[in-house]
Amino acid sequence: MNKNDVASIRKEFKMDNTKLKLAEVVSIYVKGDLKQIIGTEKEYFERMDAQKQDLYLKNFKKLLTGPLDSKVFELEFSDNKLGQNPTQRALIETLQPHHFAEGTEKVAHRVIESCHYEGDYMITFLRGEVYKPSKKDYTEDESGLDDVVFSFEFLMGSINPVMLPKTALKFDFEDRLFKADIPIDVTINLSAPLDGFMFPAWSDDSADVNKVVYYSNKANVPNPEFLAKVLGCDFQRTAQTEKEQFLEIVQEVAGKEIEPEKIASIYESLNTMITRNEEEESSDIPSVGLRDMEKILQVSGVENTQGLETAFMKVTGTENYEFKASNIVPNFKGKSLKIENNTVSISVNPQDLRNIKQVKRDGKRYLLIEIDETVNLEGFELSTEAF
Repeated sequence: MNKNDVASIRKEFKMDNTKLKLAEVVSIYVKGDLKQIIGTEKEYFERMDAQKQDLYLKNFKKLLTGPLDSKVFELEFSDNKLGQNPTQRALIETLQPHHFAEGTEKVAHRVIESCHYEGDYMITFLRGEVYKPSKKDYTEDESGLDDVVFSFEFLMGSINPVMLPKTALKFDFEDRLFKADIPIDVTINLSAPLDGFMFPAWSDDSADVNKVVYYSNKANVPNPEFLAKVLGCDFQRTAQTEKEQFLEIVQEVAGKEIEPEKIASIYESLNTMITRNEEEESSDIPSVGLRDMEKILQVSGVENTQGLETAFMKVTGTENYEFKASNIVPNFKGKSLKIENNTVSISVNPQDLRNIKQVKRDGKRYLLIEIDETVNLEGFELSTEAF
């Protein structure tokens, strides 16, 4: 699953979309401190008023929003040889209309038993379909786009926090008294789900029942209890972890002191892999294994790579691990790298690293940046001095 796969489903979550058919919505209110269900509502989406529909649409759309491997993860079921994972089998069964209510109740109980959330919360489930075109070659004006379609059936689950009302002091004009105003109704925060999922996953214009899409409210901090106990999935490295581990391996091999142009070359090689993949419109996710990393380092000027295999095994735990290229390279379109110490902090584009050097003169270190034109500071042009 890549960002285009996620976007192709996310964009359908809008009002009055004929390609999106939403069926039941099951909402379960949980008293957090007691771990007890105190209210359940089952409602058909089409029978809701427009405002309520819009709130639910935005909530479930949120579960497909955010960077891959940071907030949105595609996960495989644990020990899933020949479809033996019980969670996968249960989710496939829950997709069936006559099993939806019973299946979602079982999921809710796993959430209540296994996960801890501060205060009360609501667990909401949705069953729906998205109608997708089954042919990719259509005219530029998209004529014939809807001629041949197929259905992608899915279910989603969302955990949303409950916001308790604030008490206030009010003046009662009839009795001429000041009284405490204690609201009874609570508010469900549908705009900020804590955890969520969609099943099955969507990849290369087809459903993949061997995987599930997981959403985390906190970037690079997935909920391990939710993954293991609710979804029955193996935990994977986040984008942040992959980047840190990749750089750790580079440091082990090239040393902690390295020329900026070598870093620039490494990132350019990775970016070329990603760009080529996008141009070929390949469904494969570009990845970097041990041998790929060796070639990249050698091309980038790191001549001695003898310790690479040892470093790779030490950091990843296996020689067969593959990093996702998109997780370890800054996006060259608008993203920047930070150069900093206790004196200065500047941000530069990856391709501009070749114009930066750290030099030493008279016992002092300087950061030397090659520029094409005069630098401006608060409207002033800085004077140029000989170095």
